[in-house]
Amino acid sequence: MPFVGPPATLPLWSAFARLAYPTAANAWRVVLVLSIFALLWIALSLGGVPRSAFNVIALALAALGFGAITNALALGQIALPVAAAVAIAYAATRFGGKVLASAAAFAQPNLALSLAGEFRRKNTALALIAGVAFFALLCAGVSVNGVLTYALVLLAHGAAEQFSAIQLTPAAIAYGFGAPDNVAIATGGAAAVAAMLFWLRAMVQFDDRLTLFVISCALVPFGAAFFHQHDLVIMFVPAVALVLRAPASALPVIMAGSLLCATNWIGLAQNPGATPQTLLLTLAFALALLVLRGEFGFRALAAPFGTALIIVAVGIYAQTHVMPVWPDAIAPLSPAVRGMTAPGVWHAEQLATGLFAQNAFWSLLRCASLAGGALLVYGAWISSKYLADSRTSAAVRD
Repeated sequence: MPFVGPPATLPLWSAFARLAYPTAANAWRVVLVLSIFALLWIALSLGGVPRSAFNVIALALAALGFGAITNALALGQIALPVAAAVAIAYAATRFGGKVLASAAAFAQPNLALSLAGEFRRKNTALALIAGVAFFALLCAGVSVNGVLTYALVLLAHGAAEQFSAIQLTPAAIAYGFGAPDNVAIATGGAAAVAAMLFWLRAMVQFDDRLTLFVISCALVPFGAAFFHQHDLVIMFVPAVALVLRAPASALPVIMAGSLLCATNWIGLAQNPGATPQTLLLTLAFALALLVLRGEFGFRALAAPFGTALIIVAVGIYAQTHVMPVWPDAIAPLSPAVRGMTAPGVWHAEQLATGLFAQNAFWSLLRCASLAGGALLVYGAWISSKYLADSRTSAAVRD
């Protein structure tokens, strides 16, 4: 599977490539585990929960039940360290720390969009701009022409899987429902414009940083041209912070949104036999957060119970509507692929796997993830006054 990354990341991958595979795999595994720990540490702070051993362990269980984290960990995706960099950039109180973390977040630019809410304040905006400039200098230092080459390859690679079933973008989902190419593209464009307008309204209406951070993170899948299941890892910290801080009246909406984001719907479609595992992991995420919150009333348990029923129903239906898995289901390729570019080969492989099939069920499952983001936006919106007035750490309030 081709990987497309900015020039500034090439020295890192070069260093790993010089190691023996077992050594490189173990070293990268350490990076991933440390990234999860960073997410836990910051999420507890933003959620207003003490960083005791019990609370860290409870949130670690929640993290292992969050589908995007387990997916990113299993696949070794850079989305996990980037999500940690985003969280650090948001929570850091020192200018230099914000700059370095912001720069690191641009190792995967689509996830770095979640820091857009930091433009609301002058000091955080300056740190973000400095981080972008520093990252651009690193890219230029590696290769002067590398940025242009990266942009061109990124466009080609994005086009290669624009309508693939592994994409969570509105355009890919619309295509899966049967929309023609031009209609699907227009749908994606309309969703991106709507997300941008909604974000701009939030930037004008809200002053609370946590509210803007949650909204910015949750809107990324609607505006990004490239978004996978493991990229939902960007939702973990905002979801945890909202669940732990929200007023009881908003908890059902926020918990429902968090669970829809936490569930690996694509994985459920690809492997219906893993339905019990998906069910237990998702419930572990919910119950661990409720333990940290200390609330087990009807409002707290309604969303986990409802999500569990949906997971079971989806798992049963998916047994006769299984989404193919690359490369397991790939059909033999034509010899013509030998003359294709890497994006061309990747498109041919997905086509041969059956990932460009227009299947309404697969699209409906991907809609669940986007619905989760929309509910988190709504939850942050209705909880904004409570979040702004509640006790917050220095990392959240200036």
